[in-house]
Order: sequence, then structure tokens, then C-alpha cells
Amino acid sequence: ISISDYVVFDQGSFFQTLLQATQSVATVTRGPVERVVAFLSQYSQCQPSLVSANATGVWVASGRNQLHLARGNLVGTFWQNVVPRGTVSATRWTFISSSSVPHKEGTFLWLAQSRKDLFCVWDRDGELRPSSVSLPPEVELTHLSACRDALWGLDIHGQVSIRTLSPSCPIGLHWTLLDLSQLGSVRLVNVSCGSQNVWAVDSRGLVYFRVGTQPLNASMMMPAWIYIEPPSQPIGVQLVRIQTSPNDRLLWALDNRGSVFVRTGLSDEMPVGTAWDLVPGLAVSQMVVSCQTVWVRCVNGELARRYGISDRNPAGDYWKKIPGTTNWFT
Repeated sequence: ISISDYVVFDQGSFFQTLLQATQSVATVTRGPVERVVAFLSQYSQCQPSLVSANATGVWVASGRNQLHLARGNLVGTFWQNVVPRGTVSATRWTFISSSSVPHKEGTFLWLAQSRKDLFCVWDRDGELRPSSVSLPPEVELTHLSACRDALWGLDIHGQVSIRTLSPSCPIGLHWTLLDLSQLGSVRLVNVSCGSQNVWAVDSRGLVYFRVGTQPLNASMMMPAWIYIEPPSQPIGVQLVRIQTSPNDRLLWALDNRGSVFVRTGLSDEMPVGTAWDLVPGLAVSQMVVSCQTVWVRCVNGELARRYGISDRNPAGDYWKKIPGTTNWFT
């Protein structure tokens, strides 16, 4: 495996030397790890015990008296082409979004061919038959965010329509227009739903936070939108996308130059977090955040996954690229 095709490291680092060596030897000779290690010990200042593999994972010793362990879930081995029943393989889908529901119930996919139509597919349905979901009249969707009990749709005018979902009716019955009068002349351009909280970005790149995914809460009080200071950036550079994890523990944002930011200090006591940190390495055009990690689509269509994310390290450690290019993913 040519590691350097997928892992993005700082230039000139110890790992760069390791990766150049493994790529030049392992890919050309198809040689086993032992031969690569022998090569490394011969042509660099590394010890022969540089790489070791066991049931736990692959261990790499760096020159700074540090051990690095690569372990965890695989990112899959290949892409499978899927054609939902009743559609033709030439169908062009503009976007697809998945809701975060318990695994035992499967996942619902929301697909659109244009701004004026919406379909729902249950991933446990072997034939992937799409069900048509009617949109509110005169609404053209530009963005969709799905969570366990609601589907938030953002239209071209910045209005939000919410479709309440339930176990008995997983694709919902009707849409409710969200009252955004509190925001005044603000026009939202992006929304993201977690399990409890909703985040949004407006046309000026400002960030807003709201508790509750439903149009109204139990006390029938209108939930308040809280303004959150965006990262300080040069004039003309602003946030355009925001993405929260299904469990509300991760929050990532994207600006109009493709730079990525992570919100630090998120907790049950401080659900809005405390600060923004820049996450370097890639120019990004789309993000998807799970409970454990972050996936991004680069400006050139390549996909990458962020590794090392934890409560103590919300930014993670490094990017790893996934083979293939896409126009959209979920």
C-alpha cells in the first residue's frame, strides 16, 4: 500500500522520509514490510525496528523518542455503484443526505434531482426504492440537514422548513415553516442539526446556535437563536458552511477559501464551545461529521478522513485520503 497517496503530513517531517522510502520500495518491488524496513535502516538514520505490526495495529517509532500507533476501523476497500429502483443509471442526483438513526433501524437517505423534488430511500430496502416526498409549495431547496427526529430544509430565500420525523412515520407527514423573525434581516445559507442543537451560518458568515430541532419546544416558547462569534479572518473571507456531529460533541466549519475550523471546548455544560482552531492541510469544499471523525471532500473532488479526534483533541492529528473522486457525499 502506498501510504503517501493517502496521508497528508507536514513537509520535511520524519514521516515524509519514511513514506518516500516505503513508496519507492514497497510499490516497485511489491516487497514485504521486512524488506522495506531493511531498506530504511540502510538508507536513513532510522533503526531496523522502525516498523512493527501485531494484532493491536502497526507501530512506528519516530526519531523524537515517540511511538505512533495506527489502528482502528478500516475506511472500506472499494466503491459500489447503486441505482435506486425505478430510476435509470444516467439519473443525475444533485445532493444526498443521510439521517443519524440507530443502526438497528437502518438509515434514511434523502436524495434530490433538483431544487424542487425530494426522495427518501431506506438503506435496509435491498432494492432501494425511492419514495417521493412533497415539498411545501413555491419552495426550492438549497440545503438539507437530517437528524433523528427532524429534517431541516433551507430554501433559496433563507427560509427554513422543518419536517418532524418519528418511529411510526420515519419520513414525516408535513412541513412547518420556522419562525425566523428573531433574526430580522439575517438570511441563513447553511444549517446543521445534531441530536439536541442546531447550528447555522448566514450570508455574512456569522454563526448562530439554537437548542431544539423542532419548530416549537414543549413549553411552546420560541427557542432563541444565540449569536456565536466566528473566527477572526481577513476582509472578504468568511464562513459558508457549518457541520455538527449527531451527538452535538463536534462542530466544524468551512470558509469561502476552503479553510477548515474546529470549535473547541464543546461540552454538556458549554454546548456553544469556547474558541475556533484552524485545521490545516487541505482545501475543502464539503464536510460530513460523525460522532468519531470528520470526512471532507476536497476542492478537486478527492475525499479525506481526519484521524485522532477525541474529546481532548477535537482537531485530530492528520488527514488520510480515500481513493476516488466525488461531486457530493454523505
